[in-house]
Amino acid sequence: MPRLPHGKVFDLDDFKDAREKLAESGANTLMGFAVMARPVDTQEFGFLFPELQSDPDNLLPEGQTTRDALVALGLAMRDTGGQAGGGNIGLPAAYTYFGQFVDHDITLEASSATLPELLDPDLAPLPLAEIESGIHNLRTATLELDSVYGLLAPRSGAKMKIGKVTEIGGRPAGKDDKNDLPREPRVSDPIHDRAALIGDPRNDENTIIAQLHVAFLRAHNELVDGGATAKAAMRRLRRHYQHIVLHDFLGRIADPAIVTGIIENGNRIYDPGDEIFMPLEFSVAAYRFGHSLIRRDYEFNINFQPATLDQLFTFTALSGQLGEFDTLPENWIIEWKNFVDTGKPFNHARRIDTKLVEPLFELKDLRGRPLPENRKSLAARNLLRGYLLRMPTGQAVARRLRNLLSEVRDVPVLRPAEIRDSVSSEQAQILEDAGFLQRTPLWYYILAEASILADGRRLGPVGSTIVAEVLIGLVQRSENSILDVTDWKPNLPSEEPDKFTLSDLLRFAGVL
Repeated sequence: MPRLPHGKVFDLDDFKDAREKLAESGANTLMGFAVMARPVDTQEFGFLFPELQSDPDNLLPEGQTTRDALVALGLAMRDTGGQAGGGNIGLPAAYTYFGQFVDHDITLEASSATLPELLDPDLAPLPLAEIESGIHNLRTATLELDSVYGLLAPRSGAKMKIGKVTEIGGRPAGKDDKNDLPREPRVSDPIHDRAALIGDPRNDENTIIAQLHVAFLRAHNELVDGGATAKAAMRRLRRHYQHIVLHDFLGRIADPAIVTGIIENGNRIYDPGDEIFMPLEFSVAAYRFGHSLIRRDYEFNINFQPATLDQLFTFTALSGQLGEFDTLPENWIIEWKNFVDTGKPFNHARRIDTKLVEPLFELKDLRGRPLPENRKSLAARNLLRGYLLRMPTGQAVARRLRNLLSEVRDVPVLRPAEIRDSVSSEQAQILEDAGFLQRTPLWYYILAEASILADGRRLGPVGSTIVAEVLIGLVQRSENSILDVTDWKPNLPSEEPDKFTLSDLLRFAGVL
C-alpha cells in the first residue's frame, strides 16, 4: 500500500485510487502474491460524550487567540532534558509500539473532503454536522488484525508473505532472512518506492513497529506450519492478540482496577451497538498519550547501542529511504530481548507527562526533509487537531465521568493549581494566559492527569476509563471476540498458564 506520512488525513478518493493501482500491480507482479479480497467498509467517527457539544463552556474558546495559544503550548512541550526520555517507569518499551500497532489496527481517519490545513492562522472548529458526516474510518476497528490481514496484505497460499533482509554483515545472532516486511520494488515514485505491502502503511513508519508487524506475520505462518488453515490461523491469532490487549497491555498502561471492572461488569460509557463508531475523544485525544511514551533513543541490538529515533525512522520506507537498501539491512534486525521484561535489562517507556522528546518536533516528509515551520511539531498538530474536531475540555469530560460513574468510583477533576504546578514554567504561563488552566485541551489534560495522579507510570482515571472502555468495547463487537466465548483461555505456548503476553507472542513467532 502506498506510503502515508505521519498525521496525514487520507482522502477517500485517494484511498480508492491507491487500492486499485496496487491491486493491479499485485496481479501482474512475478512475486505471485494474492491480494486479500475482503473490502474495507468505512465507518463513522462519533463523540463519546455528544451531550457536551451543546454548551460552549465545555469546549475551547473559538478564535485566533486560542489557535495561536495551542501552537505555542505545543512548541513548549519539547523535552530538552539531557536524558533520552523522562525516566524509567517500569513499562517495557515494546508496549509503546504495541500501542501504536493497536492504533493502526483500529483507526485510520479518512475524509470525504479535504480537511483544512491544521496550521492555517484562521483555523476554526469544524461544524458538528461536518464532523459527523464527513470523517470516516478505514479500519474495521474491532481488533481483528485488520492491519495484518486487511486490504492488499500479500499471501502465498495460506501463509503471509514476509520480506527478506539485505545481507551486509552484522546480523544479530539467531536471526534468519525472513525479518522484513514484503515490499514493492525500487522505483522513482516516492509514494511506491520500496513501500511495504501490508494492510496499513503506517506500520512501516519506524523500524520497531515494522519489526513488530513482521512478528505477527511470522506468528500466522507458524500456525499454518502447525497444520492450521489460513482462516483458522487468523481466528486463533486474533483471539490471542485480543487477550494481549485486554490482559497484558491495558493492565500496564491504564489503572488495573478500572480495566478489570469493565471486563467483569461491562461497559458503562462506550456501547458501539450494532453500528460500530470510533469515539473521537479516544482517537484524537486519549489514545495519543502514547506519543509521550516515546524515547529519544533505544538500545536496539548488538550493533546500535543506542539507535536514535531518527535512525529508526530512516530504516523504513514510509519515513526514510531504508538507508538506500532495497530491503531492511540485516544489521537492523531488532533484538526484542532489549524491549520486553524477560529478566534482563530492557528499554523502558518514557513516563507519561506533558513533554515529548525532541525528534517529535522535527518530523519529515517522504524524502526525509524536515517539514516547514510548525508542521514538524507533533504536539502542536495534536492540539490543533483536537481544536479542529471540537474536543471537549479535560475538565468537562472529567465532570461528566464523575457524574456517570459516581456509584462505581470517584473521578477527580484536576484543579487549575494542580495543573499549573505540575508543568514547566513556560507551559504554565501559556496555560494561564490562554485560560487553559480552567478549560484544558483534552489530550494535554490526560497527559497532565497521568503525571499528577499516577506519577506518569500509567494513565489517570479519565485516560484509563476512555482507553479501557473503547478497547474492551471494540473487542466485544469483534466476530472473533474472546469475550463471546465462555471461559476462553489462550492455548499457545506461554510462560504462565492461562496467560499470553506480548513476550509470548514474540517467542512463538521465533523473534525473541
